[in-house]
Formats: sequence, C-alpha cells, structure tokens
Amino acid sequence: MHLTRLQFTDPASALRTSQIGNLADSDSFRLDKTVPDSRLAPRTFSHYELLEIMGEGQFGIVWRAKDQRLERIVALKLPHLADWDEHARTMFLREARAAATLEHPHIVRVHGIDQEEDQLGIVSQFIEGQTLFHLMQGRRLTFAETSQMLVTIAEAVHHAHEAGVIHRDLKPSNILVDLEGQPHVSDFGLAKWSGDQVTLTNPGLVLGTPAYMSPEQACGDSHTVDRRSDVYSLGVLLYEMLTGKPPFEGDSTLLLHQIQRQEPRPPRSLNAAIPRDLETIGLKCLAKAPEDRYSTAQELADDLRRFLVGEPITARSVSVAEHCVSWARRNRILATSLAVAAVSTMVAIGLAFSFFTQSRPETPVTATARTLAVSIATEPPGATVVIYPLNERTGEPLEAQAERPATKSPLTAVLGPGDYLVVAALDDGRFHEVYRHVPRNPHAMPDYYPHRYWESRSNEAISWFPIAIPLGDHDGMSLLEDVESGHSLSPFLLDQQEVTVSDFLSKFHNQLPPSLRNHPELLGKPDFPLTGLFFDEAVLYAEMVGKRLPTAQEYEFAATNGWTTRFPWGEANPPAEAWTLTSVELKGFDHTQTDPPIRGLFSNASEFVLAQHSPSASIPSGSNLLAEDHPTNVAVRGGPVHADAHFQSDPRFETTVVRQSLQGQVGFRCAKSKSPRL
Repeated sequence: MHLTRLQFTDPASALRTSQIGNLADSDSFRLDKTVPDSRLAPRTFSHYELLEIMGEGQFGIVWRAKDQRLERIVALKLPHLADWDEHARTMFLREARAAATLEHPHIVRVHGIDQEEDQLGIVSQFIEGQTLFHLMQGRRLTFAETSQMLVTIAEAVHHAHEAGVIHRDLKPSNILVDLEGQPHVSDFGLAKWSGDQVTLTNPGLVLGTPAYMSPEQACGDSHTVDRRSDVYSLGVLLYEMLTGKPPFEGDSTLLLHQIQRQEPRPPRSLNAAIPRDLETIGLKCLAKAPEDRYSTAQELADDLRRFLVGEPITARSVSVAEHCVSWARRNRILATSLAVAAVSTMVAIGLAFSFFTQSRPETPVTATARTLAVSIATEPPGATVVIYPLNERTGEPLEAQAERPATKSPLTAVLGPGDYLVVAALDDGRFHEVYRHVPRNPHAMPDYYPHRYWESRSNEAISWFPIAIPLGDHDGMSLLEDVESGHSLSPFLLDQQEVTVSDFLSKFHNQLPPSLRNHPELLGKPDFPLTGLFFDEAVLYAEMVGKRLPTAQEYEFAATNGWTTRFPWGEANPPAEAWTLTSVELKGFDHTQTDPPIRGLFSNASEFVLAQHSPSASIPSGSNLLAEDHPTNVAVRGGPVHADAHFQSDPRFETTVVRQSLQGQVGFRCAKSKSPRL
C-alpha cells in the first residue's frame, strides 16, 4: 500500500503569483478538489473569519483566517467533511498534538484546536512568505544560502527529534520561508511520535512522499524509522537545492526501487561548480544504510557550519571498496555472506590492497586440484541457478557441462577450479548473469572484485560473493536477434553507447576507478567514453548495474548489422578522425541500421569483450589472439588500443591486452541476454 501526504499550507503571496500553475502540477502539492474562489463572501468557523484559501489537498483545506478574539492572522486547517470518520478525526487530532509538543522558532507553532459542531480545526502560526518549493522555482539559491538554510532546518528538526518526534515527510512544500528568508518546518501529520497513543503505521506500509523517502521508508519500514530517516530527507533537500532536482525522479514504483537500490548521481556531475565538501555532506546524508549517515540532524548542521566558515568537514568521500560493500549490504545479504564480511573487515583494518588490485597468482597446491563445495546466495533468494564452466582458453560457456542444482538459492554446488558464468533467475522473470571463480587453493588470497572473490570456509568449502538480481531495467539498450545467419546466437540487449565518465561516477560516488585516479582531467569530460581502466573494473561495473560485458560474437553481430555489412554504417571506410576520442554524441556517422541505432561501435574508443575467439571465419589472419596461449589476456574490438595507433580494419578484427594493463583508448559497453540461459 502507498500513502502520500500532501502539503496544504501555502502563504498567500505564493498563490498571488503565476506560480500557481507550478503548484498544481508539482508532485509535492496537488489541488485534489476544486478550490473555491477567494473573492467569495467571507465565511466563519467558530470565532475565525475565513479570509483566503491557501491550499487544498487530499485531507483538507488550509485557510488564512483572522482570529476575531485575539485580532491576529492565523492558518486554519479544516478537514473535508465528506471524508470525516472516527479514524480521520483521530489522525487529525494526532497531528495537532504532535506539533503542539514542539517549541522552536523555526517550527510552525500550533496555537490550538477549535471546534464548530462536528468539525474540528487546527489553528497554527501563519507564516507570511512562500514555501521552499516556490522559492526554488523562482531562483537558484547560492551555495552559502543553501548551506545556511539547511543549518536552520536541520537544527529545527533536531529539536523535534529530541522531543521524540520524527517528521517522516520533510520536503520543500513542508518548509515555509518567511519574508526575511527564514525557514519554518511545518506539517507533522505523518510524524512518528513517542507520546502517541495511536498506531499510525503497520509493517509493510509505505508512508511519505516518494521522492523524499529514506530507503527504510521506501521498503515499508516506516514504523521502525528513527531520526536518521529525516537526515536522509534533509539530504534530498540539500541535493535539490544544489542541483535543481531531487536525486531520483519518475513514477512512484520507479522511485521506490531507485531509492532502495540505486546510488544518486553525484551533484558535481550535474553542476561542476558545486563545492566538493557540500557534495560530500549531501551524499553522506543519502547513504542507503542508516548507520552510514549522520547520526543526528545536529551533526549535519555542524558540518554545514564548518563548510560555511572554511573549516574541514567531518564527512568524507566513500571509497569504491566501501561502496561495493554497502551495495551488498543494502541487498540484504551481508549478514549471511561471509564474503562481504571478509571484504569489509580487510578494508577496515587497512590492508595494503586496493579494491581493484592486480590479479595475484594463487598459492600453488601440491595435490591434484579438487572440487569444492561452493555456497551460492542470491538477493532475493529463491532463484533457479545454472552454472556454466568457461573454456579456459576462449572464455566461452560450455553448455554441455552446465551444473543445474535441484534446489533454489541459497544453495551449495560442488565445482572444480576455474571460471564460471552463473545465471540466476526468479520465477517472476527477473534474472542476472554474473561471473564467478573457484580457486585451486581455497586459502589463497582472492581479488576483491565480486567475480574474482571467494571466502574460504574450510579446506573443502568456499562462499561466493552473493548475486543481486536487478529489476530488469532495459532503458538505453537495443534488442538484437539473429534470425538468418545460422550462428545460433541467442537474442540479447546491447547498450546504445559506451559507458561514459559520468555513468561510472554516478555509481561510485563521483570517484574514478583506482586505475584512473591520477587522471582528474577526466572529470571535465563527463560525456566521453570511460577509457584506460582495468578489464576487471569494467566487469564489476556491468554486474553492479545488472548487466554483463558483451561477448565478441555479440559485439561483431551488432557492429556488422548481423554480419551483412563491413561496418556499422555500411561499407564506406571510416573518416580519418574516427578514433579521436571525444563525446559519445559526436560520432554521428558511426551507428548501426537498427531502430534505435547503436552508436560508436567502431570509432571513438575500442571496447572490451568477453574472450570468445571464433565468432566467424572472417577474422583477419595475423590477429593477435594471445589469449589462446595466455588466458590472463583479454579481447578488444572496435579500434586501436593506443590513441596514436593507425587502424584501418573492421569490427571483425580482434586484438588482446593484458588483463591489468592500462590502455588509454579502450573502453566498454554493457550487454544482457534477452532471457536467462537456463
């Protein structure tokens, strides 16, 4: 069930402007019912003269009203009588009682409750000004203004927390900004209140406004949230004030998924002028796990003050290693995965290894390589799993040797040493294809890539890094099917462009992969292909976004329009500047004949592919297929591997590079099978 709380209170000045159109169209304020014309003859409620409707929402109307006894202007909230029942009455009183416990200069004060016959009304302080929503619609705040406003809001929220009140619906339309520019927190209708005698939420109920929910709210845990949930919402406010939009956008279903599963795009990737410290503060608030955020709103306010006066902030950027551990944790399998625990432990004690270290040779074993019991977990559990050993020389899945465990995940399979393609599929159609490794010696030091990681459980047993099955978002991918060539190529999806610098930054808290940390100039080229990274970094990225790298056969099929043309665009040779590295949008000539087209397959950057070396008989003689003799080498298609190299072949040409070498012209794109290979 999904419940969205709407903001009713808006100052008159906001509605006297042309911004009323924005008000009605926004997802944070909706005029659910016809708003009576404010020019009608005045009405009264008890001893209040109703002057003007400030806003109307799902549950009631807020009036600017005059208290005729005290001769002051107030805000008066009146519920819709048509929706009035005992439960609604209880919830209405609950809002007033929760807010009435709070005395703070930047929290809208509740003066009291009044009644006329069967109708109740909440009488509150009237704030002359506008909502933060309308203020942001009118202009972009400076970084100093943003920081100071968030300090004030965060300290007001901290005051509420200290009084036992968790707001649970912080958003721009619930922040009223007075004529002096000072913010005031309003609308505690969805608050969690320690003094409450009524249970507002039950397990599984999603409560709040989707774009501003914390991950724990989005998954239905509103009844258990603490003050760190409001810290997350304050982070959303900061993000929107810095960039002009919230971290995630879309319909409610998509938003709830993104909030729980996806990382927000770093603010500086949207606006490079944003100070790095402000970005770091915001991303700490937006951490998926509550324990990774500021523990209190006051700590957030203190760090913002440090930024304002030029002192070092306490927040720090999250490393790639910590990001991947956090990714596993929010997929709810950290507790059952010794693998993730081992990674986090090694990072915590400062072992002198990077997450992206070069592959290390395993300790040789004197006995004949033996099979191991491999524990396999998926998130969510209950997946059918098929395990394909890969050919040691070509990397091609050996379908005839596939292992098909009889039970669903979590499960244990007995496997020999080597590399595997693992397909995990749920009954609802979702699936993931990942790569995993079984060592010859279970006690050898693993790499920290999920596809090269294991946790030794005994001399005969290991655990793999768990498999997080995505929701199956195929946006930006093209479907390709081989219906005529006779190559028996399974239908697959392919990214319409290479993975760009900004694509990678959005998944790794604005950090480049360690292989490129000495190239900060890439931060100024967000739309360029991400090139020069390790092959294993590309495989890791693909797994984290629910995809994989394409096989050489899939790449060649796409780049030759199903083996019918020499190049993606046809038969003409590419222009001389084809391999000058530039924005993915600027190689207009390089596109396939599909709808929509796939761009950049044979220009700009060359691309990593999974090493299958016999997709067609047309590979030119003399191709450098070193991977046939050196399995640590990986295959590259689509252009030169060095920026200054001369290249005049076609997509069928393949070369190889050392798995952990840095090749400045090699990038990658992602693929995904149309359906699980079970």
